[in-house]
Formats: sequence, C-alpha cells, structure tokens
Amino acid sequence: MTEKERLIRDIVTLRESINRDWADLTSLSSLSHDERTAIRFHIEQCVQDLNNLTERLKRLPPGSS
Repeated sequence: MTEKERLIRDIVTLRESINRDWADLTSLSSLSHDERTAIRFHIEQCVQDLNNLTERLKRLPPGSS
C-alpha cells in the first residue's frame, strides 16, 4: 500500500468515526453528561487527526501513488 493510499484509508476511517460519534450524540438520549463529554472529546481528537492527515496528503509530491 502506498503512502497516498494509506493516508486516504486513514482519512476515510476517521470521517466514519466522526459520523458515528455525531449520530450517537443525536440519537442516544440515554447518554450521561460524562459520556456526551467523552464523545465530544473523541470527535475533537479525530478532527485534529483528520486535519493532520489531510495536510500530509496535500504535501505528497505530485504524481505520488
């Protein structure tokens, strides 16, 4: 697997994780305050990681596979 393919796979995985977390926040009314806080923290971490991976993908040399 090339660096570009790995970065794209990791980006897709993080986006899916963020989407699942948002879905949990909106649909699971039984979550406690602490659980909601933990999910929000996880989303923030995923967004930071997503931004880092996106920047790394942008910095790959043109024509990288």
